Amino acid sequence: MQKNPPSPAFKVLKPGFLFGVLPLALFMLACAKPTNIQALSQNHFFVKLGEEFELKKGQGAGLLGTNFEIEILAFYNQPCPPNVKCIWSGIGIEFEYRYDGQVIKGIKLVKAFGYETTVMESDYESYAILKIMKDEKN
Repeated sequence: MQKNPPSPAFKVLKPGFLFGVLPLALFMLACAKPTNIQALSQNHFFVKLGEEFELKKGQGAGLLGTNFEIEILAFYNQPCPPNVKCIWSGIGIEFEYRYDGQVIKGIKLVKAFGYETTVMESDYESYAILKIMKDEKN
């Protein structure tokens, strides 16, 4: 009488696999780092401290490893025409900052919750390139 070979489900693994290949594969998975910044959506993504990034009106960014978020609510590009006395004129960006359930909003507001936002470049109509750093005075 001929015996049937054991089912692959009950196949015994060799000790070399358990002590060599498997730990190496698990180690490689544990050490893998993401190469791209994670995005929650097209309008909200995460950035690193000190990294330059672009935001448009209605877009928001979260600072990796923190509960700090920034969003652009509006752009202002209203220079005063020549020979006219203006009550308000100029350029600016209205920001909203969020941190642990708290919200601060303001035009040209660049410091909030211990962080400082630098406007690296902007047309004050459609985009701003920003950089967030720790506020050294806090």
